[in-house]
Amino acid sequence: MLNLKFDKETLDIFMSYPLLTSLFVIDFSLLLFTPLIRFPVIISIVLVSGLVYLSMFFGVKLHESQSAK
Repeated sequence: MLNLKFDKETLDIFMSYPLLTSLFVIDFSLLLFTPLIRFPVIISIVLVSGLVYLSMFFGVKLHESQSAK
């Protein structure tokens, strides 16, 4: 089941990886405004693959913290 609330454990996971969290936020915001900026195709592919990697990384970390309860 999808749990979308930001409790203390979720914030601790994001704050324990500050560089990856900031990359995730920057990457997401760049891709959100891609229609306005018009990146080249290669840069868009790199940004999407980075967003997929960071999403999977934080998904695993959040699943580990939820299953440890």
